[in-house]
Amino acid sequence: MWGKNKKRKPINIFKNVPNIMDLLLPDVLLEKKDYLCLGYNKFSRTFVMTVYPEQTWISWLDDLFYIGNINISVKVEPSSNGNVINQLTKKLVQSQSEYTTYSRQRKYTTFARVRKTDS
Repeated sequence: MWGKNKKRKPINIFKNVPNIMDLLLPDVLLEKKDYLCLGYNKFSRTFVMTVYPEQTWISWLDDLFYIGNINISVKVEPSSNGNVINQLTKKLVQSQSEYTTYSRQRKYTTFARVRKTDS
């Protein structure tokens, strides 16, 4: 009975819920010469590669993943259709020429690497 006269404060259920900035920002941000410290045992370093090898293969970046937890971002810039068509046509003519040359010379070791492309 003595509890009826007492008015209760409304409980705010959102009082201890972190906001979006608490979730995105690191605990600590310590800037060093060549890396960032983002808290206990969390470090960040950025490398930029502006030129790629002329020939790439599947898993050519695998050596980077063996270092540890690494994220890779790739920026792809679109090219004009005319430029792409010219480059592909040039590569097709080059491949067909190599195929014809190596098949006439019967160089089977090199011939195996150059495949005739269907047009």
